[in-house]
Formats: sequence, C-alpha cells, structure tokens
Amino acid sequence: MERAQRCWVLERGDIDTIIAHLGFNLAQTVIPVFLLLSVGIPAAFSVAHLLPGYALGFLVGSLGMVRLAVGLSRREGRQNVTAHVYGNNVPAILSYTLSILLPVYLESHDANRAWEVGAAAVTWTGILKLAAAPFAEGFRRFIPAPAAMTVFGAAMYSYLALVLLQRVFDHPLVGLVALAIVLTSVLASVPITRLRIPPFLVAWIVPLLVGLAASYVRPIWQGLAPAPPFAITPEPLHAMALAVPYLSVIAPMAIYHVLQDMASVAGATAAGDNYDVRGVVACDGLGTLVCGLAGSVIAPVVYAMLPPYKAMGARIGFALWTPLLYLAVTVSGLTIFIAQLFPWPILAAMIAYVSIGVGMATLRRVDAKYLSVVLLGFVLPAGAVVAAALNSALPALQLSAADPGVQAALNRSVYWSSIEGLGNGFLFLVLVVAAVVTEAIDRRFGRAALWCALAAGFSWLGLMHSTLMRWAAQPMYAAGWLAAAAIVGSARWWGRV
Repeated sequence: MERAQRCWVLERGDIDTIIAHLGFNLAQTVIPVFLLLSVGIPAAFSVAHLLPGYALGFLVGSLGMVRLAVGLSRREGRQNVTAHVYGNNVPAILSYTLSILLPVYLESHDANRAWEVGAAAVTWTGILKLAAAPFAEGFRRFIPAPAAMTVFGAAMYSYLALVLLQRVFDHPLVGLVALAIVLTSVLASVPITRLRIPPFLVAWIVPLLVGLAASYVRPIWQGLAPAPPFAITPEPLHAMALAVPYLSVIAPMAIYHVLQDMASVAGATAAGDNYDVRGVVACDGLGTLVCGLAGSVIAPVVYAMLPPYKAMGARIGFALWTPLLYLAVTVSGLTIFIAQLFPWPILAAMIAYVSIGVGMATLRRVDAKYLSVVLLGFVLPAGAVVAAALNSALPALQLSAADPGVQAALNRSVYWSSIEGLGNGFLFLVLVVAAVVTEAIDRRFGRAALWCALAAGFSWLGLMHSTLMRWAAQPMYAAGWLAAAAIVGSARWWGRV
C-alpha cells in the first residue's frame, strides 16, 4: 500500500490550480468594495473592515479540506487524491452586498452598522451550515443521483459560465490571447514546450504582459500596509440580532451552499475521490463561521471544481498553499494591488476550462436515460443570470427593482416577474425539477409527487420564486406545485385507461 500524500508538496498541476484559484479569490473578494463605493462607502473603509476576516476563514476551511484529503489518501493508500476546492462565492457576495449591506446603509447611513450586520449574516450562514452537517448524508441519499449531479452542473457549468465567461471581452485583445492559450494548451492538450510548462501559468503571464503593454492593466502601488487578518465588530451579539430580519436572504443562501457542497461531493465521487459529505459540509460551516466572527462579509463555499482541477493534475498541495498565499497578501495589505494583476479577461478564459470540465463530469456521471434531466437543468439558471445582472446594474443607476415604476418598465421589457420566479432560489428549482423527472423516468410517481409537494412548501415559505422568506410568500406558485403533485402522482394510472 502506498503511503499518504504529503500535503505541503506541490505537483505540477497544483501550480496551475494555485494561480487560477488565488486569482478567483482575489478578484471576487473585492466585488463589495466597488458595489458599495457607488453609494458612498469609501474603498478604504471596505478594504479595512469588510475583507480581512475572509483570509482567516478561508485558511481554516481549506485546512479542513486538506485534513479530509490526507485522511482519504491514508485510508485508500493512493497518491492521486485531490482536495476539495474552497473559496468565496459570487452569488453570496452579490446577494449579501445588495440585499443586506446596501439596504442597511441606505437606511442608517452608517457604514459601521452595514458592516456589522453583513458580518453577522455570514456568522448566521456558518451556524446554519454546521447545523445541517450531521444530516447531509441523509439528504444525499434522499436526493436522486442524477438530480444531485444536475444541480452540480447547473451551478458551475451554466451559472458560473453565463455570469462570468463574457468577461473575456472586457478587453478583447487580452481576453482572446488568454482564451487561445487555454483552448490550445488545456482543452486540446498541446504541451507548452518539451518542459511542459504549466499552461495556466502561461495563460496568466502572457496576456498580463499584453495587458500591461496595452495600458489595460495599470496596477497602482499603494505601498505595504500590514494589518491583521480580522476586523472584530464592536457589538457582535447585537449585530446578530439586527441580522435576524435578513434570514429571508441568509437561510436560502445557506441551504444553497449546503446543496452546492453536496453537489461538489457528488462530482468528486464521479472523479474517483469519495468523501464523507458530512465532513465536507462541517469544514465549510466552520470556515464560514470564522469568516463572520473575524468581521468578513464574504461567505465561502466548496467549489464544484474538483474534477477539472484533478484532470489538470492538482492533488492536495494547492489547498494548503493557496490560502497561505492569500493570507500573506491580506496581512501585507496588498489585496487591492495583487487583485489588479488578475484582470477578468484572463480569469474568464480559465473559467471556460473549469465550466467545460464540470459539464463533462456531469454528463459522464449520469446514465444516458437521464440526459433529459441534465439538459433541462442546464437551462434553468437563465433567470438567475439575468436577475443577477439587473440587480447589480440597477443600484449603479440609482434605481431599485422594488420601485413600482421600475418594475413596470422591467415587466414590459424583460418580463421581470417571470425572471424573478425563475431566478429566485434557482438551485432549489433545478433540484426539484431534476428530481421529479428522474423519479418519473424510474416510474416512482409517489416520490415525484413528494418532490412537487416539497416545492410547494418552499414556495409558500419563500425559499423558491421569492425575494423574501416569509409565510405565504408565493401562494400561486405553491398552488401550482400542488397541482403538479396531483398530476405526476396520478401518472401511474394513465396507461391503464
């Protein structure tokens, strides 16, 4: 039996993964800084308060993933185990910034209050994840495997690509140079020189040099500003109480994160690394809790990227060194400067590979008779993509989707109410629809009807089709799902007539 992998050793694929993963985390972490800058919260305040604590939670959660990977390597005597990929989450960043921090600041005109409530929201998210961890294996057994894999694909193939892939063309020259390198060296498997230089290293350095030459990338050096990786809020318990009304945002996001963790475990199993889903959710919950307690408004999650990272040759080392490098950047005060060295056209080209890898892993894991489930699930995130784009754009235009005039204009132009129904809680929608079709294909119509009834409950509580979690949030959607339950439940008798 082979000995366990050493977690500090870097394989060739780990280097590529560190470059991509560090870039993703740096670029995405600073999103709240620029979203809140437009409403009057200074960038200096956001950088000093909203961001540092993420480095600590990122490290704690990643060390948990390293521990799980080393344990799996020891149990199975394998040297090719890949650690789960842990990092910040764009849907959570946008949701918490636009739906919690922004309203709190607009109401109170107090940046400290907005920060405290945002950090408390992340703390609540960690608590909810930890509460769900012991039951994660039961959830996983109850959810049909094709449905779980479809959620996995919809989250990381459809949603991730549709939200971020267009940013290749933020600067066409830089983006197309990066994309050409990724397409040729990674997707077409053409080695870069006989030395087989890590392709993501080249896909970062070469277009970065092009961007510098074209004056697209112009990093501004602000000097070293050492700071601790945390910013403790003055009244954390009071802030937790203030965040309770925003559980309508927090609870669905926490459940979505648990679902993504489960989908990530399913994807890892498809790639040959069979993790205990309870341990993965628990590590995620602990990392998220530390983020919130350390004052961060960034909620992390397990990325469903293990299969494509594994295909690149990544093992365990990247999961240790990436958060350590991120911590060093944060402590040195270079977060904004280093983030400028990972412009979105380059990251989007790397996302092209990641999204295709996730899509391929989904299709390979699902039996051919369930492909209709996957294909339907892949298109359902469309509403969430459009909603995310509009919800990000409207505040920058000093507009609000809650304004009746704006709603009327959106309904005339893009059918906003339908988009909200499709986009709000979209992963729940993908899960339910995929499970219903899977159970119907297997002729388990009672279970299919049960999933429709669960969807009716989600709709009634506002976990699906609704921007707020409240009693009787969406009665018409609930009635529709109950009608669907009656239809699919009676399907067993259709052929007998």
